[in-house]
Amino acid sequence: MKLASLLLATALSSLAHSADLTPQLGTLGQKLLEETFTAPDLPKGWHANTGSLRVADGALLAAEKSGDKHIGAFRYRLPMQDCAIQIDFKLGGARVINLGFDPASGELKKKGHLLSVVISKGGWSIIEHNDKANPESKTKTHAKATTPFDPAITYTLLLECKGDNVVAQVAGKEPLKATSPDFHVKKPGLVFRMGGPEAQEVTFDNVKVWALK
Repeated sequence: MKLASLLLATALSSLAHSADLTPQLGTLGQKLLEETFTAPDLPKGWHANTGSLRVADGALLAAEKSGDKHIGAFRYRLPMQDCAIQIDFKLGGARVINLGFDPASGELKKKGHLLSVVISKGGWSIIEHNDKANPESKTKTHAKATTPFDPAITYTLLLECKGDNVVAQVAGKEPLKATSPDFHVKKPGLVFRMGGPEAQEVTFDNVKVWALK
């Protein structure tokens, strides 16, 4: 009886953290992507740069590989600019996950990533990545909050980019907000990264991307 109650409480808690969120920077326009990973194979367009990437039980599972000597990383190419991305995630045994963007080619005079939402068991942040071509450039943390993310619970993240502004929302958490003159640029697609022990997989599901009006 106690086990049944515990399982029910966990399921209800997971549902409470997995729900559609309302954009703060605009209204949802054209839907550019919706992926639920119901097919047994990795859908077309999802590409692992490092680490492992597979589909199982109707979800996308990703992990770092120690042999790569690099944090796990994968991408989905989808040109966008003002946009909203919603995704369900469960940390599992991973240490950290990032969801963000690179600048499209020719948009900025910098090398490397543009921005990321960074989530770990103890909190989350919005960062603007350094310019890898400039040894004096530093990664900037625009917003940060110390708040727990239960590794066994599925959360829903909504990341919005419009003009120079970025907002990240997770149900039950205070939104994170950031502004930078570089954030408005065109973006070639989604960038995911995850770090943690070998084979400790992050679960991703229900990916939706819209143009943001």
